[in-house]
Amino acid sequence: MSEITCRHCGRPFDESLNYCPSCRTPTPAQQEKDLARVKKKFILFIVALAIFSAMMILWLPRDIP
Repeated sequence: MSEITCRHCGRPFDESLNYCPSCRTPTPAQQEKDLARVKKKFILFIVALAIFSAMMILWLPRDIP
């Protein structure tokens, strides 16, 4: 097992850990996983918002003179 140095606090820790045990800063690999998860949630939110908006446009009454 090799050790890596934390970019935030500078302390060495085992690279198999996802976070620095002293300051809880995520490793670069964990940051990529977190970013991918956030991107996926954002895309799903935008799709849900678009579907909701389309449904509201179709469902709400229109004033036709």
